[in-house]
Amino acid sequence: MVGEDWLENYEKSLALWKNGHYDEAERELIGFWNKTNVKTLPQSTLYAYILRSKKMYVSEITHIEDTLRLFKGSDEKRFLAILYSLLGEAYQRIGETKKAAKIFLTAAETEQNPEKKFAEISNAVFARGASDFSPEEMEVFYKKYREAWEYYLKIFPPPAEAQAAVSPAKGCEGSKIRIGYMSPDLHTHPVADFSAALFLDYDKKKFDVFVYDLGNMEDEVTKKLKRGGGVWRNVCGLSIEEIAKRIKDDEIDILVDLAGHTSNNALPVFLYRVAPVQLSGIGYVLSTGLYETDGFFTDIYASPEATSEYFTERLIRLPHTHFCYTPFAKFPAVKNPPCLKNNFVTFGSFNNFSKVTDECLILWNEILQRNVNSKLILKHSLFDSSEGLDYTKKRLKRLGISTERIEFRGFSENYLEEYNDIDIALDTFPYTGGATSLEAMIMGLPLVTLYGARHGSRFGVSFLENLNLGELIAKDKNAYIDIATFLASDKELLLELRQKLRQMMLNSPLMNRKSYMREIERIFCDLQNSRG
Repeated sequence: MVGEDWLENYEKSLALWKNGHYDEAERELIGFWNKTNVKTLPQSTLYAYILRSKKMYVSEITHIEDTLRLFKGSDEKRFLAILYSLLGEAYQRIGETKKAAKIFLTAAETEQNPEKKFAEISNAVFARGASDFSPEEMEVFYKKYREAWEYYLKIFPPPAEAQAAVSPAKGCEGSKIRIGYMSPDLHTHPVADFSAALFLDYDKKKFDVFVYDLGNMEDEVTKKLKRGGGVWRNVCGLSIEEIAKRIKDDEIDILVDLAGHTSNNALPVFLYRVAPVQLSGIGYVLSTGLYETDGFFTDIYASPEATSEYFTERLIRLPHTHFCYTPFAKFPAVKNPPCLKNNFVTFGSFNNFSKVTDECLILWNEILQRNVNSKLILKHSLFDSSEGLDYTKKRLKRLGISTERIEFRGFSENYLEEYNDIDIALDTFPYTGGATSLEAMIMGLPLVTLYGARHGSRFGVSFLENLNLGELIAKDKNAYIDIATFLASDKELLLELRQKLRQMMLNSPLMNRKSYMREIERIFCDLQNSRG
């Protein structure tokens, strides 16, 4: 009887979950387990998804770890791999990124689907890159990615057309150069904000643009990007070989990957050498780790040296900024800094909490201790659930940090308005803020950032140098505290910055799309002519 009933219970619970009825789905599963004392792996996996949807990440971790112990040695590898992946994601969400990276590798080892192995290793690379690492440590992950490709080719040898030579160089003075862009994030997403100029402001006399959209989401932002005139190909759901064939058939000269090792990327396409020149960057902060990637976009501030031991690729350094910010959101009016009426200073960070390392929290606490008349606002969806908030408070207590002067805020649609509640934005490290930092400055907040050792830890440096605000860049942790304290002591300066920063942003290279595109296109022409 139970042997037949579990499937009915699973399908009913699955339907409820898919329709957003999370509590009802949870009651169905738990009711069945209490009644029969029988659990199956598919049911347990579904329950993990339900807990994730409810943002109960701590409960999700406990449930998955219990499930993995209960079903240890099971032949249902597909579900085990999913559980390991969900576990890695949950640890990442609560800020345990190093642990998450190891778990994602276990998911990759368990995963039987060769293409999904790539995805899990990409997850591991991304998670590991959120905290400090050495080039040697990251090479371990990159090597596993390359080994997964070798394994893939043993199972699926490339078809003859995948091995065919790529199209010859056309040069910049004759036929138009064909540029291809790959991304799953061409909708309401920071990557769309960072890359809009590529689709809207290119020189149509010299370039043809092809877009390989890996996402399954089209919204108003997508529609605006499509108006730029590029050839748009939705390749979501296609295999690596099918995407590679589409790109080769289009005879792309320069293919630019905008995703790196972020979710739903098609980075393995590079391994087929689908274009004579293959580049990455803008939407990702780390090396791809692939020798088939010819270059990585950065700038002279994010990468002061022409080479980096953190990258397998050649660094392509722009003279100002490596991406141009085109926010599609409507920003509210800037209000006076709240310290003028509160009589205390409010520091804040709206960054993804996976970037908030223990070292960040300790340093921010030292700022609070130095500035007795101050508070700190932290904002993230982790704090939407009581258990996420409890976990964070316990984490802070473990670090010896009092939460008395820390305010925790969860997700909100009008989060941009909430920047008006903060006086000074504190950047994370070593994985610095991107869109969050730019949003804060458009809302008039000065950003305090710490100078890092690699491209992904120097976004704040690039932003501030492009705004001629290099004095807000700290060379070490003591300087970070000093800069934050200096700002907190000068309310007139905070008011002046509040009134001027938005216009400074608009007038800077960070938002000058035409100038940015001319710099990008010069690089494209140089790369193309070097092949001629």
